Amino acid sequence: MNCLEEITEYAESCVSGEIMSCKKHRWSCQRFLNDRKRAESDPEYPYTWNEQAAQNIVDWFSMLYHSKGDLAGEPILLTPWQKFRLCQLYGWVRKDTGLRRFRKSYTQIARKNAKSQEEAGVALYEASVTAVKNGEVCEVYTAGVKRDQSKIVFNEAALMLQRSPLRTKFRITKDAITHPVSGSYIKALSKEDGKSGDGTNPALLVIDEFHQHPTTEFYDLGLGGNTKEPLLMIITTAGVDLNCPCYVAEYQYCSRVLDPDTDIEDDEYLIDICELDPEDYENLDNLGDEKLWEKANPIRMSYEGGRDKLRQAYKTASEVPEHMSAFLTKCMDVWIMAKEDGYMNMGKWKTCQVDAIPIDTKGMPVYVGFDMSAKIDLTSVAFVIPFESAEQDPEGKPVIKYIVFSHSFVPSREKLVERKKKDKAPYDAWEREGFLTVTNTPIVDQGTVMRYVLETCKKNKWEIETLCFDPANASKLMMDLSDEGYEVEEVYQSHKSLNESTQGFREQVYSGNILYTYNPVLNFAMSNAVIRRSNGLIKIDKDATTKRIDPVDAVLCAYKLAMYHEFYSAAAEAIDKFLESDW
Repeated sequence: MNCLEEITEYAESCVSGEIMSCKKHRWSCQRFLNDRKRAESDPEYPYTWNEQAAQNIVDWFSMLYHSKGDLAGEPILLTPWQKFRLCQLYGWVRKDTGLRRFRKSYTQIARKNAKSQEEAGVALYEASVTAVKNGEVCEVYTAGVKRDQSKIVFNEAALMLQRSPLRTKFRITKDAITHPVSGSYIKALSKEDGKSGDGTNPALLVIDEFHQHPTTEFYDLGLGGNTKEPLLMIITTAGVDLNCPCYVAEYQYCSRVLDPDTDIEDDEYLIDICELDPEDYENLDNLGDEKLWEKANPIRMSYEGGRDKLRQAYKTASEVPEHMSAFLTKCMDVWIMAKEDGYMNMGKWKTCQVDAIPIDTKGMPVYVGFDMSAKIDLTSVAFVIPFESAEQDPEGKPVIKYIVFSHSFVPSREKLVERKKKDKAPYDAWEREGFLTVTNTPIVDQGTVMRYVLETCKKNKWEIETLCFDPANASKLMMDLSDEGYEVEEVYQSHKSLNESTQGFREQVYSGNILYTYNPVLNFAMSNAVIRRSNGLIKIDKDATTKRIDPVDAVLCAYKLAMYHEFYSAAAEAIDKFLESDW
C-alpha cells in the first residue's frame, strides 16, 4: 500500500467514525478526500499528487531516532496520523512547477503527541533535501516565546541525529545545525529577532506553542520568506487566553477553512485540529470516558505509558478542581479562559456571537450605556435592544433576548499607540476595522461620542428609551441631554447599584439570550473583566486589571435599565397614543 492509499484509508476511517476523531479532524480528513477526488476528476485542478515526494518524508523520519521516552534509541516510524499530514505537506505539488502546494501548516494537538519531534524532523529535511533539490541556501528558524523555548526544537533536531546515519551530513554547534553541502542551517530565534527580523530570509519558520505568543511578530517574519518553497509551520496546543493571536486569528480562521458549511477556502494552507468537542466536556462527568481522549491524543493514547499518564492527570483534575483548566487545555486541547474571579466564561460568551442579527431592529427601543470614566484614555458606548423572541419559557411566555452593540473612542493616536503597547492588543487594527474611533482631541470629546450615538440611532431607526450614565464624569452632558428631552438615568458604580445587572447579564449569556456580532474590542474587554465581591454582591472591578474593561461597563450600564423594559401589545400602544393626544 503506497502513501496515498494509506492516508486515504485513514481519512475514510476517521470520517466514518471507525477511528475516534473530533469534528474538526473529520473535516480535515474530508477536505483531503475532496482534494483527491478533484485531482482525479478535474483537469483544471492546479495540484497533483507526487507519491515519491510523500514517500521520501516517511523514509526520512525512519532514518532519525527517538531521543526520549519508551522508544528512545529506536528509529522513528510515523503513525497514520502523522503520515496523514506530513505526506500531504510534501505529496501535494503544483502541476505547473512541481513545487510544494502548501505554504503554511497549522496543527493543533494536545501536549506530548510528538510535536517537537515532528517540527525538528521537518526542519532537518528542509535544510538538506529541499535545499539541495532547489539549489538554494535554506534558512530555517525555530521560534518560541523565549530563547529557551526556541531551542527546544533546535535541540530535538540535534538529539534525533545522534544515532542516525544522517549525522555525517550535518555539522552541529551550540548555535546552529548546518548542512555543509548546501550551506543551509537551522537556528533558534530570540525575542529580539522577532521584533527586528533583520537579515533573515526564512525558507522555513517553525513557530512552537503559538498560543503562548502575545504578538504576531514571528508569524509576520515567517510570511516574508523569498524562496522557492517557503513554509510557515505552526504546531501548538490550546491555551487559556482567548485574546492571543493564535486563538483570535489563526484558530478561528483555520476552523472556518475546515468547516464545510462556510465558503472560505485556502488551498495553500494545510490544517489539522485535534481537540475534544464541546459536548465532551460541557458535562465534566463525560471526561472519564477514556475513548474520548483519543480525539486530542492520537499518539499518546496509542501506547500504555501515554494512557497511564493521562489517567493520572485526569485523576488529579477530578480531585482538585483547580487543575481542571490545565487538564482541559494541555491534555485535551480545549481553549478556555481561566482567570481567578473572572467575570465571564468566554466559551459561553463566544457562543452568543452571530454572523448577523437575525431580526430587523428598525423602530425598536434601545438603551444606551456610557462609560466616560477615562476621558484621557478609552471611552465606550453600548446599545442594548431587548426583544421578545419566538422561543417560549415554561409558562408559555416569549423568552426575552437582548441585542448588544458596542463602540469605543480614544482621544489621540499617541494614546492609541500607548494602549497598544500596554495591553499588547491591536488597537490600530481595531480602528481600521471600524470598532474604535480616534477623536483627535486632548481628551475624548463627549460631544463627539454623543453625536455618534444619535447618528447611529437615527441611521438604524432605533427609538432611544434611556441614556444611562455614571454621573461621576458626565454630569454636564446628562443635564444637557435631559434639557433636550431625552430620558437620562444615573447608574452609580457601586455593588448595590450594579449587582443585579452584573449577575443578570451573565445569566442571560449563559442562557444564550444575548446576541452580538463580532466585536474584538468588546471581546477583549469581556475577557479582561474580573469581579469584586462585597457582602454577597458583585460588580466589575476596575482596579483589578490594567487592561481595558470600559466596553463591559457600558454594556452593564445599559442592561441595568434594559432588563426592566416593558413590552406592550399593539392595542396597548394605540391606547397610549390616544390618551397622549389632544382629544
